[in-house]
Amino acid sequence: MKLVKGIGLFILTIGLFAGGCYLGFAGHEFFYPGSGAGKKDSVSDSRASRENIEVSARDKEIISADTSFIMIEVNLEDQSEQAEEIPVPIYYMGMDRTDFEKQIQSFDNSPSLQELQKGFQGSEIRSFSGNRVELCRFYREKQEEKEEFYYLAVRDNKVVVYRADGKTVYMETDIRAEDLPAEVLQDLLQQRVVNTDEDLYDFLESYSS
Repeated sequence: MKLVKGIGLFILTIGLFAGGCYLGFAGHEFFYPGSGAGKKDSVSDSRASRENIEVSARDKEIISADTSFIMIEVNLEDQSEQAEEIPVPIYYMGMDRTDFEKQIQSFDNSPSLQELQKGFQGSEIRSFSGNRVELCRFYREKQEEKEEFYYLAVRDNKVVVYRADGKTVYMETDIRAEDLPAEVLQDLLQQRVVNTDEDLYDFLESYSS
């Protein structure tokens, strides 16, 4: 009889404990509905956010200190190229292709004096990625402007005008040597230099008959 009572008390105790747990859980859900699911969703969202950030960083190609930056100078006269890998200019750091294109366009619109003196014509992005950038700059050598001047001399007793080479006759005149002042004639016998067209025509008008 005592054994039966003991077993009954044990079962009753277990039942009360289970009922208390259930009521406690039910009460928590009643006062804080969805709190358990919220934790799971929050953890899931946080993990997904981190994964999205990592994927975005990998997919977006930007210039960094690890980027191989190749500068290529192209001579438009003979289409020759000179390529050189240089340290990434600090002002390109962190740029994606769109930002880089804007920067290059700005440079092309306002090149430095040094670039203009080299005959700079424009730029082109040959390739762009986070690993490697190839930037072409095109140059055309400026032809040096030859200074035009003349020589005045006497040939066959008349004034003759030579080009700057001293051999090519630019003009033969009817001005006779004996009609010139002595000092002017002496200058012409030593080939007098006239620097401009204006000075040349002033001389010719002064001594033409």
